[in-house]
Amino acid sequence: CIYAIRFLNRKLLSYIASSASSIKNVDPKSPSLYLPIGTIMAMSHFCKPTQTAEWNFDHPKVSNVLDRDELSTLFGNKSDGEKWSILKDDICQDGDHGRTLIQFIARKI
Repeated sequence: CIYAIRFLNRKLLSYIASSASSIKNVDPKSPSLYLPIGTIMAMSHFCKPTQTAEWNFDHPKVSNVLDRDELSTLFGNKSDGEKWSILKDDICQDGDHGRTLIQFIARKI
Protein backbone atom coordinates (compact mmCIF):
# COMPACT_ATOMS: atom_id res chain seq x y z
CA CYS A 1 0.00 0.00 0.00
CA ILE A 2 1.53 3.36 -0.99
CA TYR A 3 0.06 6.79 -0.31
CA ALA A 4 1.62 9.73 -2.12
CA ILE A 5 0.13 13.10 -1.27
CA ARG A 6 0.49 16.30 -3.28
CA PHE A 7 -1.81 18.83 -1.63
CA LEU A 8 -1.85 19.59 2.08
CA ASN A 9 -4.82 18.10 3.90
CA ARG A 10 -3.98 17.96 7.59
CA LYS A 11 -7.10 15.93 8.42
CA LEU A 12 -6.10 13.25 5.90
CA LEU A 13 -2.53 13.17 7.22
CA SER A 14 -3.80 12.69 10.76
CA TYR A 15 -6.17 9.95 9.59
CA ILE A 16 -3.31 8.11 7.86
CA ALA A 17 -0.90 8.57 10.78
CA SER A 18 -3.41 7.14 13.26
CA SER A 19 -4.37 4.19 11.08
CA ALA A 20 -4.54 0.71 12.57
CA SER A 21 -1.92 -1.81 11.45
CA SER A 22 -4.12 -4.78 12.28
CA ILE A 23 -7.70 -5.36 11.24
CA LYS A 24 -8.28 -6.49 14.85
CA ASN A 25 -7.52 -2.94 16.03
CA VAL A 26 -10.21 -1.31 13.88
CA ASP A 27 -13.14 -0.03 15.90
CA PRO A 28 -16.33 -0.94 13.96
CA LYS A 29 -18.23 1.87 15.73
CA SER A 30 -16.01 4.67 14.46
CA PRO A 31 -14.57 5.44 11.05
CA SER A 32 -11.01 4.24 11.03
CA LEU A 33 -8.44 3.26 8.48
CA TYR A 34 -6.56 -0.03 8.29
CA LEU A 35 -3.14 0.18 6.67
CA PRO A 36 -0.99 -2.95 6.77
CA ILE A 37 2.56 -3.03 8.08
CA GLY A 38 4.87 -1.97 5.26
CA THR A 39 2.57 0.78 3.97
CA ILE A 40 4.59 3.72 2.61
CA MET A 41 3.43 7.33 2.97
CA ALA A 42 5.38 9.91 0.95
CA MET A 43 4.93 13.65 0.66
CA SER A 44 6.73 16.58 -0.89
CA HIS A 45 5.25 19.89 0.18
CA PHE A 46 6.09 23.46 1.10
CA CYS A 47 7.60 23.59 4.58
CA LYS A 48 9.28 26.13 6.81
CA PRO A 49 13.02 25.36 6.98
CA THR A 50 13.15 25.63 10.80
CA GLN A 51 10.67 25.75 13.68
CA THR A 52 11.06 29.52 14.11
CA ALA A 53 11.26 30.48 10.43
CA GLU A 54 8.84 32.92 8.81
CA TRP A 55 7.19 32.19 5.44
CA ASN A 56 8.10 35.12 3.19
CA PHE A 57 6.27 34.04 0.03
CA ASP A 58 2.84 34.92 -1.34
CA HIS A 59 2.19 31.40 -2.60
CA PRO A 60 1.22 29.20 -0.96
CA LYS A 61 -0.40 30.98 1.96
CA VAL A 62 1.31 30.33 5.28
CA SER A 63 -1.75 28.33 6.42
CA ASN A 64 -0.93 25.83 3.65
CA VAL A 65 2.71 25.45 4.65
CA LEU A 66 3.91 22.73 6.99
CA ASP A 67 5.82 23.56 10.15
CA ARG A 68 9.29 22.01 10.12
CA ASP A 69 8.56 19.15 12.54
CA GLU A 70 4.86 18.74 11.80
CA LEU A 71 5.13 15.46 9.85
CA SER A 72 7.81 13.88 12.06
CA THR A 73 5.66 14.66 15.11
CA LEU A 74 2.54 13.27 13.45
CA PHE A 75 4.21 10.08 12.19
CA GLY A 76 6.61 9.59 15.10
CA ASN A 77 6.13 6.61 17.39
CA LYS A 78 2.92 6.85 19.38
CA SER A 79 2.18 5.72 22.93
CA ASP A 80 -0.82 3.72 21.62
CA GLY A 81 1.50 1.26 19.86
CA GLU A 82 0.83 2.40 16.28
CA LYS A 83 4.22 3.09 14.77
CA TRP A 84 5.82 4.51 11.66
CA SER A 85 9.48 4.47 10.74
CA ILE A 86 10.60 7.78 9.25
CA LEU A 87 12.77 6.98 6.24
CA LYS A 88 13.31 10.52 4.93
CA ASP A 89 12.74 13.93 6.50
CA ASP A 90 14.75 16.40 4.43
CA ILE A 91 14.39 20.04 3.47
CA CYS A 92 15.28 21.24 -0.03
CA GLN A 93 14.45 24.25 -2.21
CA ASP A 94 12.18 24.37 -5.23
CA GLY A 95 13.89 25.22 -8.50
CA ASP A 96 12.01 28.36 -9.39
CA HIS A 97 11.42 30.64 -6.37
CA GLY A 98 13.67 29.29 -3.62
CA ARG A 99 10.79 28.16 -1.43
CA THR A 100 11.62 25.34 0.96
CA LEU A 101 10.04 21.92 0.56
CA ILE A 102 9.99 18.88 2.79
CA GLN A 103 10.73 15.47 1.29
CA PHE A 104 9.11 13.07 3.76
CA ILE A 105 8.72 9.29 3.64
CA ALA A 106 7.46 7.01 6.42
CA ARG A 107 6.80 3.26 6.52
CA LYS A 108 4.28 1.54 8.79
CA ILE A 109 6.06 -0.85 11.19
